Amino acid sequence: MQREITEQHKVFDNNGEVMCAGWARSPVFEYNKEQSKNHGKHCERDCYFINNNEISLYLSVENAGMEFAIKIAVADLKRGGVLSDCVIKKFMFTKNELPESGTGGELLYTDKRIQLQLTNTTDGRYIKCDFIDFGGLKNLYFNIKLKKVNGESQNVLAPFERDRRYFYLKRFVPKFVANGIIRVGGFEYSLNEINSTAYFDWTRYCKPRKHNYQRLSADCFIDGKRFSLCLASRVGDNRYGNENCFFLDNKLEKLSQINVKSTGGKLYRPWYFKAGISAVDITFKPFTVKGEPMVAEMDKTSVIFGRLYGEIKRVNIENPIILDNAQAHMVLSEF
Repeated sequence: MQREITEQHKVFDNNGEVMCAGWARSPVFEYNKEQSKNHGKHCERDCYFINNNEISLYLSVENAGMEFAIKIAVADLKRGGVLSDCVIKKFMFTKNELPESGTGGELLYTDKRIQLQLTNTTDGRYIKCDFIDFGGLKNLYFNIKLKKVNGESQNVLAPFERDRRYFYLKRFVPKFVANGIIRVGGFEYSLNEINSTAYFDWTRYCKPRKHNYQRLSADCFIDGKRFSLCLASRVGDNRYGNENCFFLDNKLEKLSQINVKSTGGKLYRPWYFKAGISAVDITFKPFTVKGEPMVAEMDKTSVIFGRLYGEIKRVNIENPIILDNAQAHMVLSEF
């Protein structure tokens, strides 16, 4: 699973089974769900995370079988506090198709409470949302353009070895900057290319059973360099830590298995991540407000907002990456 793939590869062979396993620095895996024997059972998730040091926006749009979900969380990093809400539509016989191309396609969803538009074009991605009584309290509006900058991405393909008709395909793309506005509860936040970063987390999968999944992520600047992190539990053949990586100045550095010490369900307590001989030694501490963690609960997904401490020596033992109060978040979900 830690094999780097450098050439274009179709995901499925002529029998509808996954052809290879590994990871790549660019989207080399050619995904065509019609080539799969299980194409009617494929699930898809598009997730965006946008941050400008004052506010963080989490948006996930999911098709899972006959269920369609929109999950949104907004964290006020300056004043403290988090609002979240979700729209869950069950027993849908027709899917709200998510854009499959990074340069084209659109999703438009409307009901009594929310209007969401996702548009991909050759010059960027556009995200627009009106959400009435967001979190049961306040209206939410955002209109954001995401512009891609140069850099690498993480692309992972993991089959289920006992049955290679099942698979997990993931792209983690931390190379966007954001322009636009977010309005919530009478406050307005401005996003621009100088103060705002964004990542895109694209997942397509077909699994024989549900999994509990956790991911620690960060996307911020450290000493003037952009730093992005993805430390995740795995789905599929999950022995090798195939999603684990970080980016420094948009260049990917692959990591293998990470030892995680969790909190035993107590979300206000720290998480510890270690690997190798101090190659990775970091702590995630949740933000708290009046002793309660800043966490968004959205159906089967929780997003915990906090900060990172510690260091990564993976690139340079003598000059490690120091994570001192770097903004980060944990995503816990079942799918």
